[in-house]
Amino acid sequence: MGVYPYLIYHQAITSIVEGNARGVLWAGTDDGRVWRTDNGGQTWEEKTKGLPFNKHVAKIVTYPFNDNTVYVVLNGRRDDDHTPYIFVSYDYGSTWQKISYNLPASPVNVLLIDPDRGHFYCGTDMGVYRMKANGKIWESISGNLPVAVSVNDMFIHPKEKKLVIGTYGRGVYALDD
Repeated sequence: MGVYPYLIYHQAITSIVEGNARGVLWAGTDDGRVWRTDNGGQTWEEKTKGLPFNKHVAKIVTYPFNDNTVYVVLNGRRDDDHTPYIFVSYDYGSTWQKISYNLPASPVNVLLIDPDRGHFYCGTDMGVYRMKANGKIWESISGNLPVAVSVNDMFIHPKEKKLVIGTYGRGVYALDD
């Protein structure tokens, strides 16, 4: 059962991304809800079942190699909850699995997939981590970053292929992978 876009309007949209298939959009709101449309926004379906209640949706990322796979980063900072929340769905949001196993107790702000190398990166309030072993192990790659720097955004530089990291109040850094 879909809902009309005006029902989402009452919440602040905090993340929105296009899916790989035509007409597919994902949206996350500040009350922790995740929504999907398959028809370019005509109707929306909530895909929140199985996710923690009322956590801020910080980022939604679609997997570039499979239309059914989507990742959601939630943040409980407003409730003084420092649990790292990263979830994956392999079935268009019908079920969710937590994949932030060994990350330190710190809010997660961003998730990035490097499609050229297949690496996953997450930025937390405690630095940058790269995923190994399908999400069961995250390793710190913060390198020369200041200790415990909050990472708010990341991208892969298109020419240099370096991981570019935007921090909160500390500047921008580029790391060789």
